[in-house]
Parts: sequence; C-alpha cells; structure tokens
Amino acid sequence: MSPEPFRPPAWVREELGSPTGRGVVVGVVDSGWDRAAGDPRVLPGVGLVHPDDDLATLRTDDDRDRVGHGTACINQVLRLAPDARVVPIRVFGAGLETAPETLEAAILYAVERGVHLVNVSVGTTRAGTMRPLLAACARAGRAGAIVVAAGPNTGGWSYPARFRGVLGVAAGRFATPFDYRYLPGRAPECEAWGVDLPVVGMGGEAVLVQGTSFAAPNITGIVALLLERHPGATLAQVRVLLRRYAVASS
Repeated sequence: MSPEPFRPPAWVREELGSPTGRGVVVGVVDSGWDRAAGDPRVLPGVGLVHPDDDLATLRTDDDRDRVGHGTACINQVLRLAPDARVVPIRVFGAGLETAPETLEAAILYAVERGVHLVNVSVGTTRAGTMRPLLAACARAGRAGAIVVAAGPNTGGWSYPARFRGVLGVAAGRFATPFDYRYLPGRAPECEAWGVDLPVVGMGGEAVLVQGTSFAAPNITGIVALLLERHPGATLAQVRVLLRRYAVASS
C-alpha cells in the first residue's frame, strides 16, 4: 500500500489551485525502487550498477532497491505530488556509494527518458568530475529538465548541487515538507526539511532520517507541483516561483 499523500498547505490549495503533479515525470537518481510496493506511478526504470562491482557502470533493467534510500526518496516525492510519475534510476548497489561516471550516465539517461525533473540525492567533490557532470546537467537543461541535487551534509560544496544550472538543496528543520527557504545567490539555494524527517521506506516502514539527500525530494515534489501549474517553465521561472512561496528566512 502506498503511503498517504501529505495535506497541502494554503498556498498550494489557494494560490496554485491544488496541483498534484499530474503530467510531470520525475527521474530519481538513487538506489532504485521497492518493486514489492506495486505502485503504478513508479514506471520501469534502469540499473546503472555492475552486479559485481558497485563502482562500475553497467546498464541493465534492474532498478530494484537493495538499501531503501531510493524508495524513501520516491515515496517522499509522491507524497507531495501524488499524481506525478517517477522513473527510478539506480546508481547504488549494496551501499550508498557510486562512481562519478555512473552519476553522469544517470543524468544522461534521465534526458533520454524525457523526464521533466531529476532528483539527485548524491554528490561528489572528487577532482576531475566537474566537467563531465556539468556537461550532463547542461544537456538536461537544454532538454528542458530541471535538476534538483542534494548538497553535502557537512556544508561546503559538492557537484552537481553547486552548479548554477542546478537547484541545490541543504537540510534544515521545518514544520511540514511543503515548508522551505529560498536563498537566492547561494549554493545550495534551497533549504528543506531534512532533520528528523519521517519518511516511508522499504516494505512501507516509517523511519526517521537525516540529511540533504532526503531534503532534496521535498523540493523536487514542490517543483513538480509548480510544473503542473506552469508547464514548460524554465529554471529561471521556477526560481522566481520558489522565492515567492518560500517561508521567510531567519
């Protein structure tokens, strides 16, 4: 059974007219999806991890989640935008570690699938990774896809969240998943609930989690609502909308 959608706040109901993400396809770059959940909103995805080496890239149709992280992120997106559709793009194997080349391939696969929105709950600071990841994100932007990426949990920077053409997300404590701060000109520019956040993981289990990787799906879900109301909105237009509906910065 799928977890219940979150009740939208007044700004979603009254100012946006209660969008639900209908018509929006989201690629979730993570550990895959719990196929036992049987949710028709989660479309067939892809695995980009070699079965014998978590740091090697191999494209298969195996999008099955092994660790639960991707399932929790997908559920979070769908609880904010319950009529969206999700494509799982698996870059993790038995643990939460992947290669930059696999991450690059995941973003390019999202472009290939024609998604409107890409959630990337992973990043890197490794030397030599910037240019290929930047090129992949730029290609996504040219294709009309908006990339949302988790920043590092320790502060500072990581790719792709640092890129100007990506919505970077930091973690904070908020009252609801619809609450967030928008900090124009900063990297990350969004701060969403990622401290003591209740999510639904493998087998429908409710768990309390921490980190930017779980904050990012909140922004992704919100952007899915904005894209339903403003089809074809550019990243610049989405940034204006995010600023409009953000809670006041302290």
